[in-house]
Amino acid sequence: MKAKIVFFKLSNSKTLLLASLAVFWATNFASVQAENKKSAAWELRNNDRVVFLGSTFIERENTYAMMEMSLRLANPNLNLSVRNLGWAGDNVLGESRAYFGSVAEGYAHLKEYVKLTDPTLLIVSYGHNAAFAGEAGLGSFIEQYAALLKDLQAENRRIVVLGTTPLEGGVLSQAEVDQANDNRRMYGKAIASLCASEQIAYVDILDRMLQLKKQLHVENLTTNGLHLNRIGYAIAGEAILNSQGKSLVENNQLLLSDSQFRSLSKPLEQGVLLKNELFFHRFRPQNETYLRGFRKHEQGQNAKEIYEFDALVIKQEQTLAPLTKSVQKAWWK
Repeated sequence: MKAKIVFFKLSNSKTLLLASLAVFWATNFASVQAENKKSAAWELRNNDRVVFLGSTFIERENTYAMMEMSLRLANPNLNLSVRNLGWAGDNVLGESRAYFGSVAEGYAHLKEYVKLTDPTLLIVSYGHNAAFAGEAGLGSFIEQYAALLKDLQAENRRIVVLGTTPLEGGVLSQAEVDQANDNRRMYGKAIASLCASEQIAYVDILDRMLQLKKQLHVENLTTNGLHLNRIGYAIAGEAILNSQGKSLVENNQLLLSDSQFRSLSKPLEQGVLLKNELFFHRFRPQNETYLRGFRKHEQGQNAKEIYEFDALVIKQEQTLAPLTKSVQKAWWK
């Protein structure tokens, strides 16, 4: 393991990186598994500021809130703050966040908002799109991911990295789906190795989600073979909870898909969704180009209104802990 750590820090050769990873997996897979189990230990703490960071998988959680609901309902006695910094199509370079600027500006934007939200627990998930490049793109992806994780580290901040989600049949043929999922597993192993070397918690959710799909008799996790649907996000949330030794499954039924439980927890779900919408307007105002972009000379004076969302988000979030406890008392009485 020491050789691997030094390798990530000193090698700039993508070819050597890929070759080294291949050798490492072939000869040390058992030790990697042992380290990953150790590194995957993580916990939520009272008053944690949880921030989700990633691409489409993370952004679309904003409109379902199932992963956040899972964390809150499985930890009803914790007061939590949760923010979503997902951005569709994003990568580890922050490329999609650049608007009309350079990739470097997109990366700066990513780091700016992580600093702004000041997480004590940062949940990161990249690699979903990158995995389509297969083995040829793995070396550069891991090199860039390592740089991102290094830049995201800060005092009193824990980081948890989530693996990729599974694909299903739909647009792609089953053979293409199987190959794509194998690529995602390959990327997941490389990410797990990286996280183990940096002592960062890693949660492999792909195969756990497929296991839960079969166990709970779920027909589809996605809307189109790629993007998760509501139950898909609930299954992802359950996979995350399982890595903590927790669960929202009772009598082989996922509570977030149970009609009675959904009715009981509906005020909490609506409250979380409203909080998410308010923060989205703070994080990504629709007229960004006019407010802070190259046309700010026209309406830049209105940019001050962006910051007025901060108080609204905080006020809305303050309602969520009592709502979570009310669900706990009513269901688990």
